[in-house]
Amino acid sequence: MSVVESRQLSDLTEWIIMQPCDCENCAIRSVALFGEIHQQTVQRVHDQARQLEEPEGTILYREGHAANAAFTLREGIVKLVRNQPGGRSQIVRLLVGGDFFGAEGLFGDTHHHTAITLTPVTLCRLPNTLLEQLRTDDPAFSDALLGRWRRALDEVESLALELGNRKAEERLASFLLHWQRKHGPQAQWLPLPLSRGELGELLGLRVETVSRVMARWKRERLFEERNRLIRLLDAEGLQHVVDSDPG
Repeated sequence: MSVVESRQLSDLTEWIIMQPCDCENCAIRSVALFGEIHQQTVQRVHDQARQLEEPEGTILYREGHAANAAFTLREGIVKLVRNQPGGRSQIVRLLVGGDFFGAEGLFGDTHHHTAITLTPVTLCRLPNTLLEQLRTDDPAFSDALLGRWRRALDEVESLALELGNRKAEERLASFLLHWQRKHGPQAQWLPLPLSRGELGELLGLRVETVSRVMARWKRERLFEERNRLIRLLDAEGLQHVVDSDPG
């Protein structure tokens, strides 16, 4: 373990001790896992969950390491990365506020991905001991947990199907429309803290291709960018790109 990682682990332990979660008044409770369960269960979560605040670039956990806790993301963006043969990595999912992740330990697995913060984040850490107790004691919690797990898998599968064997422009357009949907219809400026290289990693494209297409779309006013934010100006135009023949 490097000095930086040791410091991060020390800081993480300090936050776990110092910051209890306020589940009763959580701003994302309506969209998070615990918006779906009984009030008594919410109180038990409140007693044991701990709030963390971490800067951009923090490794929350690593692929293959013991999964001792799960997380609910309250604010910010996290990327899940999986190692590939030859030392390459692949971004498999981007998480936003309300997403629940890292629960592999409940099924006896180690972490399937490495979780890295793309922005400063606020999240709640939920120890496996608590989650196991709730699964046993509260059937509604088990249903909510499995529902979240299923929706996460559906999101990854849906995006994979949308991308499929599509051309570069169709993949990029599909992703931008997906990112808009993930933030909701009221969102205007969307956070997109990915470099062109990371976007290519996510979509299976070369960085040169991503840069070229994005630059042209900016000139054509399909979208605009500023300070790692993006706003879609012509969603219909992007949908037209998606609907073109993928041959």
